[in-house]
Amino acid sequence: MNPLAPFLFFFGKDMFRHIILFSGISIIAWFLTLGGFVWGGYLLWISLILIATLIIWRAGDFFSPAATYIQNKHDIPQSIKAAVIDAIASSFPEFCVAIIAVIVIGRAEVGISTIVGSALYNVLVIPAAAGLVAASPMVISREVVWRDNIYYLGVVLLLGAMLWMFPNEWGAGVAVLFLVAYVGYVFLLQRDFKKAKKQKADAQEIDILEIKTEDDDELHLTSEKKAWMWIAGMMFVMGGASHLLVEASLALGDMLGIDGVIMGFVVIAAGTSVPDTALSVISAKKGQYDAAISNVFGSNIFDICICLSIPILLALAINGEPTSIDLPQLGLIWSLIGATFLAVYFFWSNNYTLTKLKAGLMGMLYFLIILISFTF
Repeated sequence: MNPLAPFLFFFGKDMFRHIILFSGISIIAWFLTLGGFVWGGYLLWISLILIATLIIWRAGDFFSPAATYIQNKHDIPQSIKAAVIDAIASSFPEFCVAIIAVIVIGRAEVGISTIVGSALYNVLVIPAAAGLVAASPMVISREVVWRDNIYYLGVVLLLGAMLWMFPNEWGAGVAVLFLVAYVGYVFLLQRDFKKAKKQKADAQEIDILEIKTEDDDELHLTSEKKAWMWIAGMMFVMGGASHLLVEASLALGDMLGIDGVIMGFVVIAAGTSVPDTALSVISAKKGQYDAAISNVFGSNIFDICICLSIPILLALAINGEPTSIDLPQLGLIWSLIGATFLAVYFFWSNNYTLTKLKAGLMGMLYFLIILISFTF
């Protein structure tokens, strides 16, 4: 048996070549660093960041067909599947980053900045990418805009309020408030799920379309047990890759003289958002526009409500103290709030249609905010 076969299957032939290349570069850079070559360190951390990002990307690719299988098995509507199942798994890297930041390295602000940066990436870059690859302008249902988008806007405002009211430390009260907000979101999804169950004819038509497109996926599943095993396995892989991404990004930031908060906002956030991008782009190419956009907001709601609350509660249980926060770059939060309001307008205008022009503007705005962030 070829010992490289599992890696070839996971990465695919084309991406496997990139992994081999970046791995070789990282090994050479490591030896150069040991030899005293300063630039070898830059090369080492950049190559490790790229490796971690590619691993997260591929794990997201394998999760997509597993989530689709679960959806078909239980007759789950597209928007709810994307907002919950896809969002939880694709946000697992952000959850791991928050755990590492709060408990391992004791810098909660790095986790917060990563969540904020990931949310900004999701709300601007992912719709931009989905809108540009879609075969036609993306017509989004009113349900997605007024349920997911508006609820997410409320969660972002809640995050801003918590940072304004409690700028130095967060305890159980803040964590529980975020958890309650997520429970409210799940309640709305469950209500809409019951409504969708009554529309049997439409649901069956969606299922047929899903079964036909499943053959195009790399992963072929025969049981629900295997699907859940793949989901759990890919979460584990994304968790390990996220740890590597955090360590490499912070080390690179130290060498460049860039604060860890900004590295989290830009580099770590982009790397952990790759699964969200992959899932939404795949949905957009298939014409499943509600799924492409629901995943964005469902993922962001999960990021803020769960990825910030659970680490705080775990740290409180371990240390018995609230989590200290040192985040002077509060301008990052205002950029997220502004971008969220813009997204609400873009999705609502033109009869809930995201055109390629709007998608391009959203992408340009993201890069402008990133450039400005280095001045904070």
